[in-house]
Amino acid sequence: MIRKTVFSLMLLLATTLSADAADGHDIKILVSNAGSEGTQNSLSVAEIESAGLQEIEAYNPYEKRSDTYSGVWMQDFVASFGTGNVTSLTTKAIDEYEITFAEEEWQTMRILIATQVNGEYIDFDRKGPMRIIFPDFDDKLETFQDTLPKWTWMITEITME
Repeated sequence: MIRKTVFSLMLLLATTLSADAADGHDIKILVSNAGSEGTQNSLSVAEIESAGLQEIEAYNPYEKRSDTYSGVWMQDFVASFGTGNVTSLTTKAIDEYEITFAEEEWQTMRILIATQVNGEYIDFDRKGPMRIIFPDFDDKLETFQDTLPKWTWMITEITME
């Protein structure tokens, strides 16, 4: 019963967000900044892209294919929307799945907050509106085996502390 209720709520939210932003760039993401005035903002995907839209080709180990991703490097996101003392960033997906990144990670690895795949904004049907991508993924390296669980999709909330 609980699963059915959660699924129904997720479907309702996805439908509502999709109806509000048919092309994807107007979908709002809740961004929280601990230690700053007005700690929560709703930013559109387009506003997030203003931090420095990048395009890269990357292999997705979950879908077992390469795609072209567009988005913002995590360090640029923090520089644009965080306070000067951000040491961690937590993404939260529509299903409440949370992953926390330490400052050392975005300073030493390329981590993309992807907003588009193959030139199209990512809708909820394709695991949008935002994803975390590690474009330098190499399954032979231990570092990237450790980051595999941090590939996240359906991100609707970002918190910086």
